[in-house]
Amino acid sequence: MNARRWVIAGLGLALVIAVIAVVLDQMAMRPSATTAQGSSSASPAATSAATPGPGNTAGSGAGEQPSGGPTSGSSAGAEGSGAQPSAKPLEVLPPVTSTPTGLPAPSAPAPLLKGSLPPAGSASGKVVDGWPSDILALPAGTTVGSTSISTSGDVMQVSADGIVGNTQQAVLDSFRASLVPHGFWSEDAPAGDGAVAARFVRGTDTVTVSVSTTGTGNSRFQLLGSLHSTAD
Repeated sequence: MNARRWVIAGLGLALVIAVIAVVLDQMAMRPSATTAQGSSSASPAATSAATPGPGNTAGSGAGEQPSGGPTSGSSAGAEGSGAQPSAKPLEVLPPVTSTPTGLPAPSAPAPLLKGSLPPAGSASGKVVDGWPSDILALPAGTTVGSTSISTSGDVMQVSADGIVGNTQQAVLDSFRASLVPHGFWSEDAPAGDGAVAARFVRGTDTVTVSVSTTGTGNSRFQLLGSLHSTAD
């Protein structure tokens, strides 16, 4: 009898242990199932929030601002603050309060011709009457072709041509020697092929001489000038 009781008691104890083990196992599985169910129920909502659909595209665009662009709040703040882009101020010169000083303008030289001008005229083979020989002398040894003078107000215009048995440069030097002592200065002037020319200037008085070479080796000059007088 004792042995049978111990067997029955052992079986009962084993059954109790098995029941307790099943209960504990059920209790351990319930929190896991609850957690999995909560995760699965929250997953669609999270997916729909993370993945924009056709219905929430406008909402996401209206609610979000690009990270690189300025927001409306910052733009309004910039306008309200009155901030302006920095720029270098213009430099304004002060007004001139006094007349500039410097060298005075050179005065025009006095006219070379004095008194009334001679009547207009021309001559062939000689110097015309009234020619200003004391100012504008023809080179020595000149064979005169023609000379002429004309007047207008206080201006005398002169012209001449002739042939000289000298070099072109010697002819120009002869006119230079005649005019420079009266205050003329000279400069090179345009000339044709094989010719030389010089322009003599004194204020408003001018004389231009061009020299070419003839077929015999002589020099032919042509002269045109304008001289002023004190006469009205």
